[in-house]
Amino acid sequence: MKTMTRFISMAAAALAGAIITACSGSDDTIADTPQQPENQNRVITLTTTVGLAAGDGTEAGADGTATTRALTIDGAKGVKTFAAGETMALVYTNMSGETVVVPSEALKDGDIETTGDPDTNKKSATFTFNLTEAPNKEQSVSYIYPAAMATADGSENYDALYSQQDGTLATLASSFDLATFSGAWSGGNLPSDAELENQLAILAITLKNNATSGDITSTITGLTINDGTDTYTVNRSAAAGPIYVAVKPQNSTNFYVSANGVTNAYTKTLAGRQYAAGNGYNVSWRMTENPYALPLTLEALTDGTIVVDKPRSGMKYSVNGGAKTAVTSDAIDVSKGDKVQFYGNGTQYGSSNPSNSTTIAGGSATVKVYGNIMSLVNETGFATATTLTAQHTFDELFLNNTALTDASGLLLPATELAESCYSGMFYGCSSLTAAPALPATTLAQSCYAAMFWECTNLKTAPALPATTLAPDCYGSMFWKCTSLTAAPAELPATTLAENCYSSMFLGCRSLETAPVLPATTLAPSCYMGMFSGCTKLNAVTCLATDIRAEMCTDGWLDDVAPSGTFTKNPLMTDWPRNNSDEDEDEYINYGIPSGWTVQNYVAPSN
Repeated sequence: MKTMTRFISMAAAALAGAIITACSGSDDTIADTPQQPENQNRVITLTTTVGLAAGDGTEAGADGTATTRALTIDGAKGVKTFAAGETMALVYTNMSGETVVVPSEALKDGDIETTGDPDTNKKSATFTFNLTEAPNKEQSVSYIYPAAMATADGSENYDALYSQQDGTLATLASSFDLATFSGAWSGGNLPSDAELENQLAILAITLKNNATSGDITSTITGLTINDGTDTYTVNRSAAAGPIYVAVKPQNSTNFYVSANGVTNAYTKTLAGRQYAAGNGYNVSWRMTENPYALPLTLEALTDGTIVVDKPRSGMKYSVNGGAKTAVTSDAIDVSKGDKVQFYGNGTQYGSSNPSNSTTIAGGSATVKVYGNIMSLVNETGFATATTLTAQHTFDELFLNNTALTDASGLLLPATELAESCYSGMFYGCSSLTAAPALPATTLAQSCYAAMFWECTNLKTAPALPATTLAPDCYGSMFWKCTSLTAAPAELPATTLAENCYSSMFLGCRSLETAPVLPATTLAPSCYMGMFSGCTKLNAVTCLATDIRAEMCTDGWLDDVAPSGTFTKNPLMTDWPRNNSDEDEDEYINYGIPSGWTVQNYVAPSN
C-alpha cells in the first residue's frame, strides 16, 4: 500500500460577501503521493490534503475576536479556514460490501498550512485516516466534512441541524458547515480532481421588535425556524448577535419563525425565502411579540429550590434560557430572579389516581408562573396549539404548591378541552393571590372541577365566559377560597348540565355578591351547595322559572348571611322559603333564605 496526498478544491466552501452573497471558486490542483504500506496491525493509513478557498489571510471572527474556526467573516469576505481539532469523515465500501465510516485523526496545528500572498491566501490541511478494513476500490468513496455531520451509515447527519445548533459561528463552523464529495477511486488511489461542495446555506440573523424597532437579538435564548418540512431549533445563552443558523437550501419557501427570550416571545412568517447552498446571508427580521410563544415559566421570587414530582418522560427544563435538561425529581436550585422554563412532549400529566400525577409542587423558592402551559404538551408547536386530547392533562399540576403566589400570567389557550383537563390544578395553593384567565367557551366534563380548592388567599375569580357546559365542569371550583370577595359578574350559560355548578363557591365566607344566574331551566344538582357556607353572601340574582330538576338547588344557600336580597324572574312564582328549624313538618333547604327580601328582576336599559 502507498501513501497518497490530495489537494481538493472547495469552490462551494467559501462564503462570499460577509456571509451574504455567493461562493467564490478555487483552482487548486490535485497532487498524488503513494499510499503507505499496510502495517503489521492491518491498519491502512491514508492521508489527503484538502485545500480551501481564497481568503484574506485573517482569522478574525464575525464578532471581531481572533479565533481558530472553520468559518470566519471579515470585511466583505467570507473566509473558510480549518481549525485544530477538526475531523473529516471518509466513507467507503469494504471487501464484504459493507459501508465503513472512518473519522480522520484530529487536525493539529502542523497539519494546517497557509500558502500564497495575503490577497490569494488559501488554507489547506492534511487529514489522516486509519483504516482497519481494506476498501473495495471498485466502489465509490465519499468525504463528509466536518465528521460530526456523518452518520454511522455514511449518510449526512441532517438531524443534527434540527436540535444541536447553538447559534454561534464557532459551533456552526466546526460541527455543521457541511461539505461533501463522492467519486470513484482513481488508479487504486483516492479520487482525483475532486471538489468538495457545500450543502447548506448559512443565515446570520438579527432580530428586531416590530412594534418598537428595537434590537432584541441579545435577549433571545431560543429560536425555531420551520420551513414546512424541517424544524431547526437553536438553544443559546442570551448574547449579542448575530445568531448563526445552517439550513438546507430553500427555493421560494415559507418560513415560520418563533423566538423566545427569558420573559418575552416573538413570531414571524416569512414568504418565499430563497437561500442557496454554499451561500451566506445577513438577514434582519422584524418579529411580532407573541406571549403564546413563551413556554411555561416559573420565576423565582426568592432563593431556594423548585421540585417536580414524578416528571413525565420527555419533560425538560432550562434556566434563564440555557440548555434544556431532562427533568428529574431532584431539586432545581434557583436564585431570586431565575426563570425556569418547562417543555415536554407528553399529552397527559395528571391521572385519575393522584399518586401517579406529575406535580410542580415541591421546593422552597417562592415563585410565580406565566407563559404558555401548552409547552408541556408539545415543546415545538405549542405557540399555536389549542386542543387538549387526553383526560387529566394538567390535573393537579400545582397540587399543594404553597410557594406559588401569582398565576395571572399563565396562559391556558386551549379552546377544545378534555375531561378533567384542569381539575385540581391549583388545589391547596394557599399562597395564590391571582388566577389565570380561562378563555374556553365550550367546556368538558369536570374540566375546572376543584381547580382552586382551598386557595385561601385568592381574592378575585377569573371571568368564566363559557356558554356550553358539561357535567361537573365547575364543580367545587372555588371550594373554601375563604378570601374570595369578587366572583365573576355573570355566568352566561343558559343551558345547564348536571352538577355543573355544584358546590362551586362552597365555604367562600368573604363573598358578598353572587354572579348573575341567567338560566331559566335548571339541570339535576346544577346549583346544589353552590353558595353553602358563604356567610357574608347577601345578594343573589337567579332568573330560573323551572326548578323541578332533581336536587337542582339543594343546600345552595345554606349558612349565608341572615339578611339579603334575592332577585328573581318576574315569571317565577314557585320559589319556596327555606326553613331555619329542622323540626318543622317540612324542612326546606332549596329555596330563598327566610330572612331575605325578594324582588323582581328588571333588565338594564340599553
